[in-house]
Amino acid sequence: MTADEARPARVTNDPVAPDLDVSRVMIASPQQIWSAWIDPAAIARWWGPDGFTSTVRDLDVREGGRFDVVMRGPDGSTFDNLYLFGDVEAGKRVTYVHQGSQEHGLAPSRSVMTIAEVEAGARTLVTLRSFYASESDRRKHLVDFQAAAGAHQLLERLERVAAR
Repeated sequence: MTADEARPARVTNDPVAPDLDVSRVMIASPQQIWSAWIDPAAIARWWGPDGFTSTVRDLDVREGGRFDVVMRGPDGSTFDNLYLFGDVEAGKRVTYVHQGSQEHGLAPSRSVMTIAEVEAGARTLVTLRSFYASESDRRKHLVDFQAAAGAHQLLERLERVAAR
């Protein structure tokens, strides 16, 4: 089995429902993945798509906590992002709401990341689902911001950081 076969990724977009679903089997334990989520230095290395860097201003991974991050694109443009955490189950699930963007005309959107062990201590399925407020917001995320490709890249980056 090649490394790519060991960590297949899946992206599905339902043209009717306002959601995005991205999954990846990672060669890392759930604890390694969770550690990469709760450490500001680690999350700065994996948050965002390829070519982006992130500066974490605040990270408090608990129900009611917040995640304030600035993403810098390859062209130098910056994107302020504020997320508020909802349901958090350490090592298994984290729910967060992106507070939206007046600049881009986007309403808040909700995301859920789940972590499920598929092979004891060796492989973990990580799934990221995003729910958008409207079909228009969904289209902006998927077409204008290429959210499906970005989410796939984010999970690849998470795996690289978690597996260290």
